[in-house]
Amino acid sequence: MTVIEPAPARPDDAEAWDAEVLAAQARAHYMQSSAWARTRAGSPWTALRDRIPVDGTDYPVQLFARKAPLAGTIYHAARIAGVTPAHVAALTERARSYPKGVFAVKAEVFQEYDQTLVDAFEAAGWVRTVSSQYEHAVMVDLSGSLDEVSARFKKRARNSYRSAAKQGVTIDEVPMTPESIARMHVLIDEVRERTGGYFRPHSYFQRIWDVYDAEGQGRFFYAMHEGESVASAFVIRFGDTAWYKDAGSQRENPKLFAPYAMQWAIMQRLHEEGVTGYELANIPDPASWEDSDIRGLYVFKTAWAPEPVRYMPSFELPLNGRYALWQRAGRYLRALYTRRTKDAWY
Repeated sequence: MTVIEPAPARPDDAEAWDAEVLAAQARAHYMQSSAWARTRAGSPWTALRDRIPVDGTDYPVQLFARKAPLAGTIYHAARIAGVTPAHVAALTERARSYPKGVFAVKAEVFQEYDQTLVDAFEAAGWVRTVSSQYEHAVMVDLSGSLDEVSARFKKRARNSYRSAAKQGVTIDEVPMTPESIARMHVLIDEVRERTGGYFRPHSYFQRIWDVYDAEGQGRFFYAMHEGESVASAFVIRFGDTAWYKDAGSQRENPKLFAPYAMQWAIMQRLHEEGVTGYELANIPDPASWEDSDIRGLYVFKTAWAPEPVRYMPSFELPLNGRYALWQRAGRYLRALYTRRTKDAWY
C-alpha cells in the first residue's frame, strides 16, 4: 500500500483552504479552519491537511498530529462535518495508508447523532472513545425573520432579555484592546471561582482571541449596566455558523438578566450578517442535567431553542498494536499532563 502523508498546513493558502472546507463540509466547524490551525502553532499539535477522495470528489480534512507517550503519533480529525457512510469508508481506507508511526486516528464529527453513521464507523473498525469535545449543546436557528427567530425561543428567554432592557442593560461590541482583554479574563475568572470548574489557562484563551481577531472571525461583546461590564462573550464565526466560544459574568445581581440581553443582541447582529446557526456550546446531558454542577447553564442555554442537540460520539481507528497500550495508559498519561501543565492534552 502506498504511504500517504498529509501536508503541513500553510498560512499562505488560508483563504483557499477555508473555501474548500466550507464547500465540502456542511455546517463546517471552526476547528477545520485555517485560523484554528494557527492557534495550534507553538503547541504540541501540528496542523496537517488531507484531501480524501469520496465518490469522485475531494473531501478536505484538517488533522492535528501529536506524539503520544509510549504509543507513537495520533492524528486527530477535530469536528469534521458533512460525513456520510461513504465518507467513513473513505476515511478508513485513507487512515490505513498513513505513515507507520501513526498508531490511531481520532475522529470527532460535528453532526447530530445518527445511528446509521455510528453503525458505519463501528462496522469499519472504529471504536468509541472519550470525547475531547462536548456531546450536548444548543444550536440556535437564526433562519427566517427576526420575529420567526424569537418565536422559537422559550418564553423565559424573551421575558429575560426584555426585563434586562427595562433595567438599563445595554450591549456593546468592543474591539480587542489590552483593557477589554483584561476585563474578559477577570469575568472568566469570576466564573471559574464561582463554579470551581476546569478552565484553560489565560494563555490558551489569549492565543485564540489574537488569531481570530487578526482573521476578522472573532469578536468581543459586553453587557453594560450603570457603566460597568457585567457579562462578556467571545464569538467566533466561520461561514454561516457562529459559536459562543468564551464567556464571563458577575453574579451579584442574577435578576438583571444581562447574559440574556447580550445573547439576543449577538443573535440580532449575526442574523443581520447572514449567519443561520449559532451554537451556544456545552450543556450537561439532558438526561441528568438536574444533578449537574452546571445546571444553571442548561437552564440558560436551552431557553433559546426548542430542543438541545446531541452530537455524534467520538471514534478512534486503531492502526497498529500500540493502540492497545494507549487505551490502557492514555487516560492516566493525559491526566498527568494536565496536572503538570494545568492544560488539557487535547
